[in-house]
Amino acid sequence: MNKKILIYFNSLMPSGGIERVITTLANKICDAYDVTILVKDHNKSFYDLDYRIHFTSLNNELKFDMKSKLSRFFSALNSVIENRKAINSFLANHDFDYYYLAHPLNVLEFHLARGIRGKDTIISEHGSPDAYNLIYKAIKKWLYPKAKQYIVPTKTDTNYYLAKNFPAVYLPHFKSDLLYEKASLKKNIALSIGRFTEVKQQIKLLRIWNSLVKKNKTKDWQLFLIGTGELKKEFEKYIEEHNLQEFIFIFPPRQDVEHYYKKASLFLLSSKTEGFGMVLLEAISFGLPCVSFDCPSGPRDIIQNNKNGFLVELDDEKSFEESVLKLIEKPDLKSRMSVQSFQMSKTWDDHKLLQKWYSILN
Repeated sequence: MNKKILIYFNSLMPSGGIERVITTLANKICDAYDVTILVKDHNKSFYDLDYRIHFTSLNNELKFDMKSKLSRFFSALNSVIENRKAINSFLANHDFDYYYLAHPLNVLEFHLARGIRGKDTIISEHGSPDAYNLIYKAIKKWLYPKAKQYIVPTKTDTNYYLAKNFPAVYLPHFKSDLLYEKASLKKNIALSIGRFTEVKQQIKLLRIWNSLVKKNKTKDWQLFLIGTGELKKEFEKYIEEHNLQEFIFIFPPRQDVEHYYKKASLFLLSSKTEGFGMVLLEAISFGLPCVSFDCPSGPRDIIQNNKNGFLVELDDEKSFEESVLKLIEKPDLKSRMSVQSFQMSKTWDDHKLLQKWYSILN
């Protein structure tokens, strides 16, 4: 009989990178393990799940008011109290060999309900160390060292946590399950994908693109922003106020995200922090040259500066704009970097990553 694994997370309904990572992992390991996913809201997933995966819910949706830190604190506190009881009840009727947790709040809830145990609890990381608030950092410092393994997807962060005596192991994410092929680069489209939040900083891309348009440098190019979130109206207002309706377009997420990658010729990432940057791995797998802020800490694991794209000093909008302009004005450079991206993506060995997961779970 296959070993049983429980994956506990807030929700799989959003179209974000962490949800993509969790569903991809579940789909990969369900060949060898009996996988159950437990969420707080509805047992629905934006991304496809293998039919063999058990999917259930505590029916206690966690809702955050992203405009109020105080409200988010009390929402989180209420979630911890209610979900501790619900997890206790769930585990009383189910038994598992391993438990996989992917967020500090989930780790705290699980610990209060059952305890973080070094023999069977695996925690994974999806944000850089500076991405969390003080409470989440305290939870990590207290509970993460108790785990069997702490899966960290970037080299920089792995070394950081090892130095602090966390049971960290470097293990990058799997490639998303997409229909990959090298983009033709025939269309003058720059692409950016991510939830519309402050941490993703798409407003900087809007300012950069506005500057390029006003200088008559990109009037035959378009910027596609793919996503949704609390800042969508702000972005729409900026586009309207600066008469950018012909140059910047906002589109909703879609499961077959390759539809957007295949149309694009550049990929842009403006985040101030990234735990890994799944969209960058996806972008290079379609042969797209990338321009990204060199934020902590994921982009530097995927972009080799001046080879398959440009890493720009964090929040240096002028240098970011200059890097984009180089790729727009120099088709040969864009083509060479495209080839480099596609070749680099071919070295991403999902089979090797899966074997490492098996060694951890065995």
